[in-house]
Amino acid sequence: MRHYEIVRIRENGKVELPRDYAYELGIVEGAYFLLEIDTDLNEVHMERIALPGKKLVEVELIVEDKPGVLAKISGLFGKHGANILFSEAEELEGIELAGIVAVIDVSGMSGTLEELRAELEGLDVVREVTLRPLE
Repeated sequence: MRHYEIVRIRENGKVELPRDYAYELGIVEGAYFLLEIDTDLNEVHMERIALPGKKLVEVELIVEDKPGVLAKISGLFGKHGANILFSEAEELEGIELAGIVAVIDVSGMSGTLEELRAELEGLDVVREVTLRPLE
């Protein structure tokens, strides 16, 4: 259900949401949100990625743009016990490559991030790998 609420911005860009809506959306201390900020339209979209208690890693990949690549990558995450909470892929125009950004929960993962990185780099369709733990 969509609600509309006018709020006043506090110092340093802080926004205070009405408590009832914040609770419904899971806006609690330690939760993770993705902010999509469009400065041309003066808009911000906020999407909850994870509730508190997760250990998140942002994954950036440059891969070959062909069928089955996402299946290989998500299968590897699953093999390691990493849960995909968010992902987005985009074709890199004219060079037959694609960029993938994902946020994974590694709190139940077997093995280390370095082992995961090595296996991702070992996939024949992966060209670049960046893993960035989120605080």
